[in-house]
Amino acid sequence: MKLIALKIGIAILNVIYFFIKLFPIQKNKITFISRQTNEIPIDFKMLINELKNNNPNVKIVTLCKKLEDGLINKIKYAFYMLVQMYNIATSKVVILDSYCIPVCILKQKKKLVVIQIWHALGSLKKFGYSTLGKKDGRDEKLAKVMKMHHNYTYILTSSNSSKEPFREAFNAKLEQMKVMNLPRVDFLQSEEEKNVMQKRFYEKYPEANNKKKNILYCPTQRKENNIPINQIINEVPFEDYNLIIKLHDGTETVYVDNKKIQKGELFTGMELLHIGDYIITDYSAIVYEAVVTKKPVYLYAYDYEDYMNDRGTFLNYKKEMPGPICKSFNEIIKLIQENKYDTQKEQEFCNKYIENLDKNATKELVEFISEFLGGKEGNA
Repeated sequence: MKLIALKIGIAILNVIYFFIKLFPIQKNKITFISRQTNEIPIDFKMLINELKNNNPNVKIVTLCKKLEDGLINKIKYAFYMLVQMYNIATSKVVILDSYCIPVCILKQKKKLVVIQIWHALGSLKKFGYSTLGKKDGRDEKLAKVMKMHHNYTYILTSSNSSKEPFREAFNAKLEQMKVMNLPRVDFLQSEEEKNVMQKRFYEKYPEANNKKKNILYCPTQRKENNIPINQIINEVPFEDYNLIIKLHDGTETVYVDNKKIQKGELFTGMELLHIGDYIITDYSAIVYEAVVTKKPVYLYAYDYEDYMNDRGTFLNYKKEMPGPICKSFNEIIKLIQENKYDTQKEQEFCNKYIENLDKNATKELVEFISEFLGGKEGNA
């Protein structure tokens, strides 16, 4: 019944969109759309600044809104999609960092260029079409009805090694794949940005400005929220370290001297990579961003067997991951205290999965986007 209702809804939206598409394309208009956050993400911000510096005539629209749970929120989002539809129809280029319902389910103008930059540098945990039918994956029938990841012109990937996994996840053609880094790579390599983030962090969390090292824990999302946070807190020697936990729902919690300071959404995981001295994650793609910072990375894979059965990863996890894989948090703490870390293995991982680190990623991507701007206006 649900699928039938969705099909009817999609048919109605396509009728509405037929008339919206009568509005002409604006030759220098770019629309940025995210369903990951209600704020403008760092990659969008950096691209927008560079685009405006390069082309004063460029018209930028940003549409960043999460699809929240609850019937009222879903109804509100349905009306919000009308705003998305108008801007998609009148844009020369649309930039996405996540699945966008109107882009995928509607018939687009032939001249529209859709660039999917995604919200992760590399492909670690399986997602999209690679998870169809899996316990922690997507519903196959729903994905088909919602035309998951359709209508993309190009899909960015950080390396040739990630091309095939991304192609599989997006059910795309190899020629759609474009090896190009995200602007966040410039952000993560910037000493200036690091200093700005550290200043901001200690202004928000002055108790953490105690000269202790910061352990940053960024686990991936799980459908069953079974992350053993209390156990983790008990394992940390707070006489030497602060603990920052950044959950996939966007919230961070800072612990100093075994005391919870604050819980909120003050910093993104990307920003906190500038704060952490040691990065702990599991199957999250933040591992790719972490190795760009050249900080020690540890993998807390306490539920390895279950996760591999329920979702899985694209690469050989036990063989390829850049840092030690541990079943217990206490084991990670001991490794940190021993101060022994294989930096060469991390560098090899970084070289393989994040190419062209010496290039200005923001500038390169803006030059690519700019190739599609200009030309005659129209509604084809």
